[in-house]
Amino acid sequence: MVDGRNNRKAGANGLWLTGVLVAGSLITTGADANNGMNPIGWGTKNKAMGGAGIALPEEAAAVINNPATALAVAGQMQAGLSVYHPRAKYISGESANNGENGAFTIGPNALKDDNSYLYQPYFATSARSQENTAIAVALYTRAGMNLDYRGGTATFDADGTGVETYPGTFGDGDTKWHLYQILVDMTWARQLNEKVAIGLTGVLASQTFRADGMGSFAPLTEAYAASGGSAMPEDLSGNGKDRTYGGGVKLGVHAQWTPAISMGLMYQSKIFMGKTGDYSDLLPDGGNLDMPANLKIGLTWKALDNLAFSIDAERIFHSGVDALSNPIQDLFNCPTANPAGTDLNACLGGRNGAGLGWKSMNIYKIGGRWNINEKWAVRGGFSVTDQPIAISEITNNLLTPYLAEAHYTFGFSWAVSDHAEFNFSVAYSEEESQISPNLFDPSQDLKIESDQFDFELSYSWSF
Repeated sequence: MVDGRNNRKAGANGLWLTGVLVAGSLITTGADANNGMNPIGWGTKNKAMGGAGIALPEEAAAVINNPATALAVAGQMQAGLSVYHPRAKYISGESANNGENGAFTIGPNALKDDNSYLYQPYFATSARSQENTAIAVALYTRAGMNLDYRGGTATFDADGTGVETYPGTFGDGDTKWHLYQILVDMTWARQLNEKVAIGLTGVLASQTFRADGMGSFAPLTEAYAASGGSAMPEDLSGNGKDRTYGGGVKLGVHAQWTPAISMGLMYQSKIFMGKTGDYSDLLPDGGNLDMPANLKIGLTWKALDNLAFSIDAERIFHSGVDALSNPIQDLFNCPTANPAGTDLNACLGGRNGAGLGWKSMNIYKIGGRWNINEKWAVRGGFSVTDQPIAISEITNNLLTPYLAEAHYTFGFSWAVSDHAEFNFSVAYSEEESQISPNLFDPSQDLKIESDQFDFELSYSWSF
C-alpha cells in the first residue's frame, strides 16, 4: 500500500526508530499462546470441551483449573503430554522509503517461525487426608510464543552515517524469543457441607527466558540514556538462558446445587517472578516478567446420567503485567528515543519501560460430554475471545503474532479397565491475520498470520 503517507518522516534519527520498533516487538511474556499467555484449559478432558467444565471435575488435572475439586477427584492420578503446534509468520511489503527519510524498513521479508512443535508434559494426583478434606499435587509446564525467525533483513540509518541493510528481522541477526515455564500446585480442599467445597493452592513457578537478535536498540535502554551514551547495556540480548523463580495462590469454590446443576469459581493471583537479571535492560522494571492473574467461572448441567453440558467464562488480567500492558508510546518519553523526552523510567529496562499495549481479555467457552457406554466417552467444545492485539499494535507485535480468537475442540476417553483410561484431545484455532502500515515506515505494510493445533494424550488411573 503506497499513498500520501509515504513521505512522512518516521523520526529525526534512524537510531531512535530502530529501538522503538524492536522494543515494542520484543517485550512480551508468553506461554501457551492459545488465549494470550494462557492455554485453552488444563487436562485432556477439559481441553476437549473447549476449556469449559471447571464445575465438572472428571480427571486429576481438574485441580489445576479449580482447587476446590480435589475432593471430587480424590484417589486419581493422571499423566499427560500436550504437543502444541503454532504456525506463525509475518510478511513485510515493499517500501517507498527503504530506510530513507528516517524510516526503519523491515525487509521486505516473508518469514515463518522455525519453532514447529512444543512439548508440554504434566502430572496430577489427589487424595483424601480426612473424610472431608483432600490434598493434591500437580506439576505442569507451559511453552509457547517461542519464536525463531531466521534470516531476513532490515534497512535503516543506524548511526547517522547513511542507510545500510543489516541481516535479521531487526538488523541484529537471527531473532529468538524463548520462554518455558514449570509450575507446581500444592492444594488443600475441604467440604464445607453437602453442597459446597472450597480449595486453596500455593503455586510455585520456575521460568526460563532467552532473547537474541535485539542489540539494535541498545541506545533506547535506561542504562545507555542514564550514562549520556557512554555505557552500553550488558543485559539486553544474547545472554543465553536466564532462570527465575516465583509464586502465587489460587482460590476455588465448587458447589453442587442440585444433582443436575453445579458451579465452579477460581481466581489465580498474579504469579510474582524474580527479576530476569540477564535481560534487565530489555524488560520493564529491570527484568520484570510476571504471569498475569486470571478468573474463571463455570456452570454444568447434567441433562441425563450420561450427558452433560458446561458453559464457562474466563478473564485474563494482562493489565497487571507491565511487559504486556505498557503502551509502546511510553518509549517516546525516553530521552534517547525523543529529543524532548525527559523520563529515564520510560526507557527500556526502566520502571515504566515500553511493552505491548495488550488489553485484558474475556474468553467464553462451551462444551459437552457424552458417555456412550461404560468404556467410551466423547467430548466437544468451542471457545471464543477478542484477542488483546489491536490493529494499531501490529508493528510492536511481530514476535507475538498469535491471533487466536476461536478454538474448536474434540476428544474421547477409553476405559481400558475399571481403574484406568486413556484420554485424547485435539484443538484447532483457525487462521487469523492482521495488516497495518509499519509505524516507523508508513510506506510499508506489515502483515501477521497464525493458526494453532494442540494435541494431547493422557493416562489416568485410580487407587
